[in-house]
Amino acid sequence: MTTYTLNVSNHSTQSGSFSIFQKAPDTNTSNVLSLAWLAKPAHPTTNTEFTWDLDYSFVWSKTTNLKPGAVVKASEVWTACQKTSNRVDFDLSEDAYTFSDQRQGEHEGNLYINQTKNVQSNNASVGIGMSGKAAFLVESQPNMKIVMTPKPEYWIAFGDFQEGEVLDVAEVTKNAHKLQFDDSQALHVALGADNTWSTK
Repeated sequence: MTTYTLNVSNHSTQSGSFSIFQKAPDTNTSNVLSLAWLAKPAHPTTNTEFTWDLDYSFVWSKTTNLKPGAVVKASEVWTACQKTSNRVDFDLSEDAYTFSDQRQGEHEGNLYINQTKNVQSNNASVGIGMSGKAAFLVESQPNMKIVMTPKPEYWIAFGDFQEGEVLDVAEVTKNAHKLQFDDSQALHVALGADNTWSTK
């Protein structure tokens, strides 16, 4: 399994949180929202480290009203394999949501979430995660199958973020930094005194 390590230095004059987020994957729905996937607080002159693995999961939350600023707590996380267990059902049974019947989907590389007829519109949120943390969510809809093809593209931002917070990606990206690992699995970036980013 591939493990990535990111070291971040805060050379700015502000305290805040570093947040790593991902741009939306290829998908068959237009309303996928990105979360502050990983986040850690950092004071000036301090360093912090993030590590993650390229292991995907299915996630859902009872959180509704997915708008920027809302913080999502995962209600269930199921490990997914893009080759052998990349499809799952999302069902409402006895007034409670749950995943069920995980199996192999039609095509390797995709992740499939089949929302059953029992699912209520905008009554929960469902999506995929990486390294055990939710990364993308959409609001629930009955009889809808979500197909996502992950193509990880990592960005880091600094501000007032909480892990699991719904982001306005277009706005956050304006002051974010794209993480370019290239052929390496370790990277060191710094936020400067002028609040610009550099890669070490």
